[in-house]
Amino acid sequence: MSVERGEPSATRRSRPVVIVKPTGLIVSTKKRQWTPPVAQPVSPDVGAGGPRTEYDVFANQEYSPFDLPSKLLGNPSVMLTLGLDADFAQVLTRKERITGPEGLANASARVLVVHHQHIVSALAAFSARVHTWYPILPSGFSQEYFRVLCGPLRPSSESCLSLLVAAIGHIVEQDEAVLDTPYFETALASLPIIIAECSIRSVQCLMLIGLYYCCLLKPCQAHDYCLIASSKIQNIIKSGLEGDDPNTVEQTRLAYWGVLLLENEIGAQLDVVKSGIWCLDEHVPLPLCHPTWHFMPESTPTAISSPPSPGSAHSTHTSVQNTQSYFLAEIAMRRMLHRCNTAVQVTSGGKYVYAPGIAMELEHQLEEWYRYLPETNSFVKCDVSQPLALVSIPSCPLSNFLRVQYYCCKLSIYWPAVYQAMQDGAITNILADHCQRFFDSYAMLIQVLLPHSATAG
Repeated sequence: MSVERGEPSATRRSRPVVIVKPTGLIVSTKKRQWTPPVAQPVSPDVGAGGPRTEYDVFANQEYSPFDLPSKLLGNPSVMLTLGLDADFAQVLTRKERITGPEGLANASARVLVVHHQHIVSALAAFSARVHTWYPILPSGFSQEYFRVLCGPLRPSSESCLSLLVAAIGHIVEQDEAVLDTPYFETALASLPIIIAECSIRSVQCLMLIGLYYCCLLKPCQAHDYCLIASSKIQNIIKSGLEGDDPNTVEQTRLAYWGVLLLENEIGAQLDVVKSGIWCLDEHVPLPLCHPTWHFMPESTPTAISSPPSPGSAHSTHTSVQNTQSYFLAEIAMRRMLHRCNTAVQVTSGGKYVYAPGIAMELEHQLEEWYRYLPETNSFVKCDVSQPLALVSIPSCPLSNFLRVQYYCCKLSIYWPAVYQAMQDGAITNILADHCQRFFDSYAMLIQVLLPHSATAG
């Protein structure tokens, strides 16, 4: 689908941020519906991409002349507004690097005593508080989990995956950093196998190690393992190692998009290197997300009396549906955030100038994304004149996160207008209007962040 709006020499005008591929699903401005992706192998046709255009290079934010305001942790004004130090991100990463890794130093052969009740509650916590954000596990994972953890736990990618799920679930269940992490230390005994193995399971393990360090507020180590996972999944896709089996193809898609989202979440906030995983986003179809794994108490061994799962007020069907729709909506949002700072054109002298027509098209695509969000993930927009005390927080954290990103995307779309005004020292009516949109979006973003911060505190 082609979009011809915007200035004649605009850097971005031949394709929209939000598109519907024959193989996938994003919000469509043409069909106006959520269309399920078609099952097919993931491997891209490397010859089909054609020559790289100027936009293909510039679309990577690494080459952008604009510092994106959507980097919340790297934005001093946002940090101060939330009551944190202006250099919070730098302090966090500097402290982590000085402290050094602890998990590998303690990773050695040890006797792990598995308590059935502990692994049940850990699996329930992982399902409710982690897997909803990154649904990468196969539908029959619960049976594998209990079989593995009740077995001899020999080093392997299979045992590593289940141990990592238990370790992460144990942390999020406690709501605090846990110093004694026997599940994680036992899982790390399989790390040499994970590094050497080129499989979807090894990618899942590396991603879970990254998530584990995220839970411990160690983003640098999380990013290190995420880069390895990214390298593996890219090699699997480029080499066609996923094969033709529908289940393997689906797991490959889930792994690719899960790793992309995690790497992008860390990289969007911190000054870290990129793996180049975005180079395949136009080639890898979206996952079907059906069926998606979700923990059900009845899936536990009959001898185990399992506690109610966190958030059990919602039915299993609703939880699964919410996870599926969120994952696809989040992929669409990340694609927009990845390219939303391209509302510029290049003059004959090589200077970047603001292109209001492109900005309007980008906002139109963002509004299309919002309009066709499923009800389970929808959210109410803020009003810039609304008192802070009246701002409501969506009951679903997935919806609230999408709402935060919605305003981050608007900030990034109209930031080039503010940048242009500061550079020129003069302003037109259109530029003034778009600058106003930037500041309104910033005000509404703060409305969203402050109540959430107060509640979390």
